[in-house]
Amino acid sequence: MSTSLVSLASLVQAFNPVTPQLRVAAIVVRQTQILLVEHRKRGQRYWVLPGGRLEGHETLEAALRRELKEELCLDARVGPLVIVCESLAPDRHVVNLIFQAEIGEGAAPVLDPRDPVLAGWQWVSADQLPRLDFRPPIAQAVQAAIAENFGGPVRVLGDTWKPESR
Repeated sequence: MSTSLVSLASLVQAFNPVTPQLRVAAIVVRQTQILLVEHRKRGQRYWVLPGGRLEGHETLEAALRRELKEELCLDARVGPLVIVCESLAPDRHVVNLIFQAEIGEGAAPVLDPRDPVLAGWQWVSADQLPRLDFRPPIAQAVQAAIAENFGGPVRVLGDTWKPESR
C-alpha cells in the first residue's frame, strides 16, 4: 500500500474513531412484568431496558442507580449482573451490562421531561418482548434470566447488532 493511502487511512481513523461505550441497564420485574422505556431517536421509536452510559470515575452500580433516578425518578437496589452483550454497529460500539434491579413496591416511574429521547415507559409482560422493537434484540436472554429468578450464570451474548429497519 502506498504511503499516501496509509496516511489517509490513519487520518480518517484519527478523526472518526469508534470508541467503545459502556451502557448499564436494569431488568426491573414487578409481578410478571418488566419495566421498559420507549426511545425516540434518529426518526425511530423503540423499547429498551432503562439505563444509560457510564460516566468517568463512576462504579457500574452507581451509574445504574443514577440513570434510573435521572431517567425515571426511581430509587433502585442493584442486584447481580445477568447479561453482557455488545452492539457493533458501523458508527458505534456499545457494551451493554445488564443487571437485575428492584424498586419499591409502590414506586411509579416519572419520565425526565428534559430528555428528548425519552418517549414513554410501560410495564410489559416478558412474553411480549419478542413482538416489540426491543433493542438490543435480547428478548430470549431476558426471559431466561427472569425464569431462573436471576440465579443462573451471566449470559455473555457477544455482538447482537442488527441493521435498523426503516
